[in-house]
Amino acid sequence: MSKIIAITNQKGGVGKTTTSINLAASLGILEKKTLLIDADPQGNTTASLISSTRSFIFETIDLFNYSKVESIEFLDTDSPNLKLLPTSINLINLEFTGKNLYGSNFELRKNIEIIKKQFDYIIIDCGPSLNFITTSFLCCADSLIIPIQCEFYALNGLHKLFSVIKTIIGSYNPKLEIEGILITMYDKRLIFSRLIIDEINKHFETLVFKTIIDRNVKISESQSHSKAIINYDATCLGAIKYLSLANEIIEKNLDMNKFKLGKGIEQIIDDNNKNDDLNSIFEKLPINKSANLYDKYSQNFDKLIGLSKQDVVYVFGDSFNDLHSNSWMFRLPENGILKKKFLYLSFENNKVVAFNTTYFRKNDAE
Repeated sequence: MSKIIAITNQKGGVGKTTTSINLAASLGILEKKTLLIDADPQGNTTASLISSTRSFIFETIDLFNYSKVESIEFLDTDSPNLKLLPTSINLINLEFTGKNLYGSNFELRKNIEIIKKQFDYIIIDCGPSLNFITTSFLCCADSLIIPIQCEFYALNGLHKLFSVIKTIIGSYNPKLEIEGILITMYDKRLIFSRLIIDEINKHFETLVFKTIIDRNVKISESQSHSKAIINYDATCLGAIKYLSLANEIIEKNLDMNKFKLGKGIEQIIDDNNKNDDLNSIFEKLPINKSANLYDKYSQNFDKLIGLSKQDVVYVFGDSFNDLHSNSWMFRLPENGILKKKFLYLSFENNKVVAFNTTYFRKNDAE
């Protein structure tokens, strides 16, 4: 039985397209007939698999035209068992036809049902916005994968996506499930990354895939050569991780009783309503960037010792500090306008080795 998996996140730069390409190719390597649909008008998936720029006889926008589906043809790729339905900027025309979440996607639904009989898996690379195109494909999907970048603001705005998912399940596609949360761009050199992973796992529980996608330069190289990572370098860490992800998905769908979702969409929405923003789950971390007062964290500055410069940037954000300097300064917010508090950090070998805080009052400067 075929399964349609949409890969989406309203935030860009989280590894959505990279995951779509390499998951689809890995499923093909594991002898699953797979179709990859490029549903992002930017066409990054298409450009990453097709080396030459050319017009296509059939592309994603044709899925919204019922008269074309019987004759539609998919492009072969360098990966075994993987075919591609490419896209072009023409897809954006759907956004100018007056259609929206409440518009008709009947033709798309009918066409997807027809073509799914040819494949074991259909992977849909959705665009980074919750527009008519993305929501239409979510209405046709069986499940979705949400890539989350391993960074401090990983969950920023994610509640909007879950709200749309809830609407789609309630009114358009009651069978839609969350296949899983995928942590991407993990950097083991950053101590802060491990803390973020722990908090994401605590919040979403078994919704989070066991496979974590590390930062890997080979993956970027493979896309510049119009290849999936498994075809570019099958021995590198990136290829191994995406094969692991594909295996995890196949095993889950073979034995649905073995894998239980950690939280349902209702509970996630309820938790979000309590917290206003899902990023509040990071309040347990040593320093919380969203806090109005840093006084209550003043006892925790010692936890900065040993963090790298990248970790410190995740905590405090970008600053005017020179990345090559071994002395950094941050102004910390305080109650009242008569005093200012500054944090000074000293680095050795790119690690925090000491800190100091200083107050300046208005009358001190006079």
